[in-house]
Amino acid sequence: MSLFSLFSRSSFTPVWECSARFVLWRVMFSGDGLIIAEDRDTESKTVTFFCLDETTGRILWSGKNFGEPWWIGLLGVKDGTLYLHGYKKPDMPEHKHIFAVDVRTGGLKWKNSDCAFLAVSGTNVYGFKDLFERRVFYRIDGGTGVLLEELTALPSDVDHNARYEKTDFRFPAAVPKDGSSVLLKHITGDAVASEYIAGETFTVINTYERNVPPAEGMKNTLVVIDSVKNKRLYSDLLNTSTPYPVPDSFFMDGDRLYYIKERTTLTAVQLKR
Repeated sequence: MSLFSLFSRSSFTPVWECSARFVLWRVMFSGDGLIIAEDRDTESKTVTFFCLDETTGRILWSGKNFGEPWWIGLLGVKDGTLYLHGYKKPDMPEHKHIFAVDVRTGGLKWKNSDCAFLAVSGTNVYGFKDLFERRVFYRIDGGTGVLLEELTALPSDVDHNARYEKTDFRFPAAVPKDGSSVLLKHITGDAVASEYIAGETFTVINTYERNVPPAEGMKNTLVVIDSVKNKRLYSDLLNTSTPYPVPDSFFMDGDRLYYIKERTTLTAVQLKR
């Protein structure tokens, strides 16, 4: 894993870039300025996790697998605790096990192997277990992982999606057919746009252009334009050759743009005039 800090540079250049060793599979944000990332080696079937500061890109901890080399993944982060899941069986989608991790240190707080994670509410974690023709719910001590109570239903005041403390991101939408010509006035060649985020000040577009033979696949470029002047302000190559469009490879958090390059590098760009 490498960190290339560009924090002192001007606007419309990356403030930092952070590269995983293998494939940056998933990223998750805490509510207090941390980013947790999942780094998967699909050949050796191993996965590790790392955490960085979202302002500077400084890595706080890395190389964690919490005792499970592959069958583990990110689930949520809330109130200083990162939650991960295991699997009931390899190659099967059903979750089992709850890993609770101190998001600041990367230390494992507890592991519960009795049920799957569902939600967080106050000091309680809620999990479930699927039995024959019914589902049983559990109230779990958020500090220790101990099962406190078996329930026939999730309490009505518990949101089963209450596992994230930061959700105010802007994600791309598909470019409408009737608006593509307006969005692509500044793009030359045979590039086409697949996704975009439109704003009053800036518009971010994800474009694809077929590589010139004998090169294969498509070149994938991210472009930022002035929404009023329709002027190109910034661009970066996300993938030199991809066989198909890669969805959700960029998003906005306020006036900060995040995107993933070549499936390995998370990049942060501050969009300010």
